Order: sequence, then C-alpha cells, then structure tokens
Amino acid sequence: MENAEKGMKDIVLSDGYEVVKTAEDGSFNLKKNDKARFLFVRVPAGYKASGTHYIKIDPKLENYDFGLIQDEKQEADKLRFIQITDTETPLYGEWIDNIRKFSQQQNATLIMHTGDICYEPGMQFHARQVNTELMGVSTYYTVGNHDLVKGEYGEKLFEDLFGPVYYSFEAGPAHFVVTPMPGGDYAPSYSQDQVIAWLKKDLALKAKDKPLIFINHDLLVGRDFVMRGKTDSIDLKQYNLKAYLYGHWHNNYSFGSRDGVAVISTNAPNKGGIDNSAAQFLVIDVDKKGVSKITPKYPYLSDHIALIYPQSKRMQIFSNRKEIEISTSVYHTEKNVISVYATLLNKFGTAIKTAKLKPVSDWNWRGNFTVPRRTDQQYDIMLEVNYGDSTQALKKFAWHNEPTSTAFLQLAWSKNIGSNVWKSSPLVQGQRVYVASIDDAIGGKSKIQALKAQSGETIWTFHTQNSVKQKLAYSNGLVLATDMGGTVYAIDEKDGKLVWKKDLSGGRLPGYVSAGVVRDGIYYTGAGNYLSAIKVEDGKTVWQNSEWNGGEGMPGELLITNGYLITGANWNALFVHDSKTGKLLWKKNEDGLRFRTGGASADENSLYVAGLNNLFRLDQKKGTLLTKSQTDDDFKVMASPLLTEELVIMPTATNGIKAFDRNALTEKWSFQTEEALIYSSAYSTPDLHKKVATVESSVRYAAGKLFFGGSDGYLYVLNLDGTLVQKVNLGTPILAEVSIHGNEVYVADFAGNVYCFNITTTTK
Repeated sequence: MENAEKGMKDIVLSDGYEVVKTAEDGSFNLKKNDKARFLFVRVPAGYKASGTHYIKIDPKLENYDFGLIQDEKQEADKLRFIQITDTETPLYGEWIDNIRKFSQQQNATLIMHTGDICYEPGMQFHARQVNTELMGVSTYYTVGNHDLVKGEYGEKLFEDLFGPVYYSFEAGPAHFVVTPMPGGDYAPSYSQDQVIAWLKKDLALKAKDKPLIFINHDLLVGRDFVMRGKTDSIDLKQYNLKAYLYGHWHNNYSFGSRDGVAVISTNAPNKGGIDNSAAQFLVIDVDKKGVSKITPKYPYLSDHIALIYPQSKRMQIFSNRKEIEISTSVYHTEKNVISVYATLLNKFGTAIKTAKLKPVSDWNWRGNFTVPRRTDQQYDIMLEVNYGDSTQALKKFAWHNEPTSTAFLQLAWSKNIGSNVWKSSPLVQGQRVYVASIDDAIGGKSKIQALKAQSGETIWTFHTQNSVKQKLAYSNGLVLATDMGGTVYAIDEKDGKLVWKKDLSGGRLPGYVSAGVVRDGIYYTGAGNYLSAIKVEDGKTVWQNSEWNGGEGMPGELLITNGYLITGANWNALFVHDSKTGKLLWKKNEDGLRFRTGGASADENSLYVAGLNNLFRLDQKKGTLLTKSQTDDDFKVMASPLLTEELVIMPTATNGIKAFDRNALTEKWSFQTEEALIYSSAYSTPDLHKKVATVESSVRYAAGKLFFGGSDGYLYVLNLDGTLVQKVNLGTPILAEVSIHGNEVYVADFAGNVYCFNITTTTK
C-alpha cells in the first residue's frame, strides 16, 4: 500500500477456508493454512479491483495489499451486467467486440462467464483476449466441467489463469457468489463440502437484505434450492437468494420459481446451441428486490435495417382507404434503438410524408402512412434509425407500386404477437390460426395465441408457464402444446380456456423442445423416461416410456407412421417405439445418427432421416440400413426431410437446401440461401470465416412449388427443380415451417410476425 492510500474498514477477505473482515486501518489477520492457495478480497459494492481480486499465497510475501478503486458506473440501487457461457473457443470472434462495446455504451458494469471456457487452448485465449483490461469492465470466470483439465490437479490451469475457483463480490445492490463445478473431465482437488463450508462463512457476513446472485456452471440444486455435498448442505433461500445463473446445457431456458428465484441460463454467444437455440448473451438488470429484467442479445448484427412492406403492389397492406401500413425489421447488437422514422420520397427525392414507427417486438417496428394521391408512381422510403449513443443510420428502399407483378405470393395481412416465435409454425384449423411464442427472459411473454385466419385479429391469448418452442397439435376441438418445462396443455379452440394440463417432466433439465404429434385421439409428447402417449379427451396416460433416458433435447418433430412412433435424443440415438404400447422396437446411433436435431419422414416401408453429415434410408421394421448418402453436408438442423415422388429434399446448416435422389440418395440439385442473421444450428459459427447459410424449417410442397423460410430472413418459393420462383425479404430469421391451407400460405418469423399470403393463379 502506498503512503497516500488509505486502508478500508470491514472489507471481507478469505483464503478459501476462513473469512475475515479488515480492521479500521485495513489490516487483517488470517491463521496460516497450508491447504490455502490464494487470498482474495470480496470487492465491495461501488468499487472494482485495481488489479486482480486475488493474490497467490507466497511465503516470500510479507504483505498482501489489495487495491480498490471506485467504479463510477455502479449505482447503489441498480446494476446491469452481462452473462456469457460455454464459449469453448480459441478463436477471436465479433461477439467479443459486441459484448465489449455493448457494456461501454449501455452501462453494463461487469461480465460474468458461467463456465466451459474450454480446454487448454480456450482458457489460454480467454485469459489473453477476454479479460477485465481489454473488455473495459470487471470480467469474472466460473469453472465448468471442461475447465477441469490435465495437470497437477483439475483446476490448476484455471487457477494459474483466473485465480481462485470460488469467491464472492458485491456490485450495485447485489451479492454475487461464484462456485465451481463439482467434477468434470479431470478430478478437482476441492470437494463440494469444502465449498459449502466456505460459503456458509461468506454468506454469514452478507447483509441480510442484499439479493444473492448465485453462480455455477450447472444447476446443482433442486426446487428447494439446497446445495448438497456428501456430509454438508446449505439452503440458499435462507440468504435472500434471488437469482441462480448457470450454463452447461447450451440452450436458452430461463424460468422463475414459486419462491421468487430467477433461474437463468443462456446458450453461448458465438454458436448455435445443442438444441438449436440461438447464439446470444444475456443482459441482466438487478435492483434491491432481485432481477428486474433480462434481455437476450443476438451477436454479429450491426445496422440491420429492412423494409418488410410496402415493397410492391403485392407486398403492401392498406389498413383503410386513407392509410397504408409500414413494417420494418431493425436490430443492432451493441446499440439501443431509440426511434425509427419512415419518410416517403417522390421520384425527385422530395420528402412527402414522415411517420414515426412504434416497436412491437425486439426486431419489428410498425406504423402507417397516409396514402399518396398518385399510387401509380415510383416512390422511395427512407428509414431513419436513431440509437441511444446519439448515432444514426439511414437506409433507402424502393416502393414500386406497379400495376402488374410476377410475384407468386401476395401479402394479405400481417400481425405481430409481441414475442418471439421459434419453431411454432402457424396451426390452421377452420377460420383460426394458432401460434405459440417463447420467452427466454422470464418476461411473461410465453403464450399461445389464436388469430382470425382472414385478418390476423386476435381472438384469444393463453399464457403458458414456460416457452412453447415447437409446433402445436390439434385434436377434437383442443389445441395441444408442451412447454419447455415439460408441462402439457389442452386448450379449448374456441375460447382459449384450459381444459386440462399435465406435468410430465417435473421441470427437469434439459428443457423440452421436441414437437409432439396427434394420432387417433392420442397425443404423443415428451422425451426420455417421460416420453408419453396421452388421451386427448382427458389427459390420462396411455403409456410412459421406461426403456431409455438421457441425451439432450431433440428439436425436431416426432413422427407416427404404420404403428411406429419415431423420436430421438440428441447425443443419444434414434428410437422407434410401438405407438400403441410404447415398447422400444429398435434404436440406432451409429454413423452420426446419435446427433438427433431433425425429425424423420417415412413412406410405406422406409424411414428417411439425417444424421450428422449424411442422409439415411432405413427399414422401418428393423432399422437396417438400406441406403446412405456420401456427403460432407452439415445436417444439424431442426427440419425433417421432404419426400416427393423422386426426391428427398433436406435443409442444411451451412448450404441452404439440397435435393437427393429418393432411392440412391445422390445429390440432384442445391439451392444456396444467404448468411444467417442469427446462429442456431448446433455449433455453427461465423468465427470460422465460412458461410453459414442455415435453413431450420422443413420444406413444404404445394401448388407444384417448394416453400420454406431461411435463417437469412427470406421466404423462398422454388420450382421442383430448385430454380427460384420468388424470394421475399421479411428481415427476420424464419425457423418455423410454412403452413399451407388451400390457397393461403402462413408464415411466423423470429420477431413474432405472423403473415398470410395468397397464392396467385398466375406468375405473369
């Protein structure tokens, strides 16, 4: 300590075993412990460490001085911080710049990495490139299972690079506790009982009213929030627990408990999740009561601005005779969008009208123009986007209101349901369209909504406890859904009232992401040992699987065919059951088939299914291999193959869609989409500097055409030979399948926009 520097009273320090406070002059006494490796300081609220928050114990050191300086970004009653996790990379990516710039521009005080920095190369890289000095804010790390590596003991390299494996600090109104994974690739030297013993001493010196934010790489507690070792335990609720942050599962799944604890998980910011969750980082706001807001942010996007409509005569909506609707897609990873204006320009560039647009979801801004007198002229629409850092972006789009068009699709209506849609394609029944939304931020936005098929007007809304990520099903007047917490809902189609619900999984991890299927009044849903056949009329269980468990969520669709139920678990196997009894008939996991992201398709005798890099045709009865493709394509997408008379058409993670001969599985043609706006396919990333042209939606066939949406934000219509008919820029990723009902095409995108297009009778 320099002469001009003053000691601080009541600062908490620890050696990992004992916990003490400093005296009036900042001095402290700790009995020597030969097991201890570090002294570390609990950085108090309003401060940050001038160097590291820890010092390695060295017999040669006479003094252990910790420097603390005031953190001007911190406020006493609120805090904003960023959670990242499972980055698992030695590669520099734009996501690092996104997070650094976001924290600087939007007042994030710290970055919390919740583990799996990943093996020696990843850990070395993060220590050099993703640290407090370079990120500009305090950056903390957690030990994940892949951070316990070969060495003197599992956590040795982590300690060398990042310091102690468990510690605490305070920031804003909150108390943070960081704890390590109990085990991993190599055995650690610490035990869970050791961590709990320290934790009790640390929390005993926490102010009782301070919210506790608990950090670990995995969710190590049950619904009671009791952390258990072999001989010791601690009830975290007794210490004002308000949030539990974790990673590990590579999915986006945050939920609230009945005890008022926010349980928060996120996928990695640099790649798609194991269950095809979007790459993201979380922005978490905390006040004295706990977590007040969670905001997912999708990396790699800068000044993303798209005019959805009006674009042309067949891409425009008149709300009445006097006004025309405007819809735009606007997103910036690093910046906060404050306002969006649309200005109508005539052919001379003169501004005619300006409309201020309103945000209706995280990507979508909407408004109205008064219809210009002359609609047969060419106009431009200038979009003006204003950001919170006082910068601005302008982008001009042509509006060709030509009297004729060669477009195959004509926009009829579009509505935004106010929350994101993942894989829930619009379910059309009679005069209603049903769609489900997700909420990875505990914002109360996960729901099922019924819309009028002819106008998009909302009929009813039913709120679910957790996100419904996949397709809805329908049977006998009931809309059926299973949310990510494993709860099944049966909802009356007319009024949106709950008829029955059933808790299948007890909320266990991983979250449920497969699409259920109905056949003959039975709803098939669930995964592992809660895969179930349920009577639609009353919710009673017909059978429940007891023959396999494990793996992670399969974000594809279950299939019923010829008395078989086909399902799977990612990192496990393809499973085929007897649909009436639930008996497991066969399973297959070789040649990449254990990577179950997409569903299967079937004809009379065969199953068509994609594995890691190949397509397979299997015998339905026995699972024997009939044909296998020879390809290097990445098929880790949520789609199922489309079977036509001669072709198998399969989306890919990196190369758009491809068509294969139905018998030989040799490639016939390919159609390349554009770079994905978000990265969802498992482990897909732009950091390898290769194109990532992902299509997550299965291809649909109708009116002699192929229909699908891309992660690039376009709706595509192709001929059966793969040539382009129409490409519509909706400006937002489309993960869900297109639904076709007669002459109408329904689309739901990631921004929560639901569209109805009419198929025209001519393409002149």
